[in-house]
Amino acid sequence: MLSLITSLIEGTSSYFSNRQEIKKVEEAGTLAIKKSEIDAKVAINKAKLKLAEAGQISEADLDKRAVEDMKSSYKDEYLLALFSIPMILAFIPDYADIALKGFSVIDTMPDWYKYIFIGMIIVIFGMRGMLTKFLTSMKLK
Repeated sequence: MLSLITSLIEGTSSYFSNRQEIKKVEEAGTLAIKKSEIDAKVAINKAKLKLAEAGQISEADLDKRAVEDMKSSYKDEYLLALFSIPMILAFIPDYADIALKGFSVIDTMPDWYKYIFIGMIIVIFGMRGMLTKFLTSMKLK
């Protein structure tokens, strides 16, 4: 009878000991899964950050190249003259109305045309970074 009770106690003890081991393994597995999920999220965010930095660097490189291209181009002089004409006409009494009528005509042009024109000027003057910051700030408001 004593051996039966001893066997029963040892079996019960062994059962609970095994359950504790299984619980430890399950907890360790759960912990490993959580850790790998966190590591994956960190890796994704690091990759996104690298892509964002690369995009900013390439924008800066493009702007730098545009400014360097201005040294051997007359685009910037042309645009300066183009934008100066209405200002100059405003100071000549007989031509001030012509400048104002020109702006009225520009106001009636399709938005897509005005945006393309503005975009070309931004690219020519190498101001992509400023445009990106402006567009980003507009989305946040």
